[in-house]
Amino acid sequence: MKTAFQFFVRITDGLTVITGWVAALCLVAAALIVTEAVIVRKLLGISTIWQIEASVFLLIFTVFVGAPFVQKNEHHLNVDLVIIHLSPRTREITLIGVSIVSCILTAILAWYAWPMWWETVVNNEHSESLWGPPLWIPFLFLPLGMTLLFLQYIVFIGRKIERLRKGDIETKVLPSELAEVKLNKETAPSE
Repeated sequence: MKTAFQFFVRITDGLTVITGWVAALCLVAAALIVTEAVIVRKLLGISTIWQIEASVFLLIFTVFVGAPFVQKNEHHLNVDLVIIHLSPRTREITLIGVSIVSCILTAILAWYAWPMWWETVVNNEHSESLWGPPLWIPFLFLPLGMTLLFLQYIVFIGRKIERLRKGDIETKVLPSELAEVKLNKETAPSE
């Protein structure tokens, strides 16, 4: 059982790293495309047709398909106002609980997004712009990203549970902006 989970983790992490780097390249490509569009339009006076739509598609890819990479490296934004005050074990259990809820939400999004994508494929839908690319391409990004994020949450939850069982719990809260804020009479606003 352990080797099956380790194989699942390696496959999921490998896919996540690949898609994460592709998402980073898409972000760079979107910036270059927008820059090219500005130069072509302002300096050469040539109308642009495809640049804005292509850059939007690339940014959509970056957001949805790049999300599992962010989750893998635990860099999602957290509101840790409450969690920083919990005991280490309670904090880990809370993180597992929140991750389970997030995993369920990403599964629901993926479940409903795959048929939406398939409908654009079957109906051969295209954008209404002059460029007119097929819509199955940007519609693929949501189900693909949510499926990978779902798998990455399963890996994250499995790792957290394993660390909790072994007693390998971080006792120190990772520093964040909120953890460093100290409220006392000197910093409180005076009336």
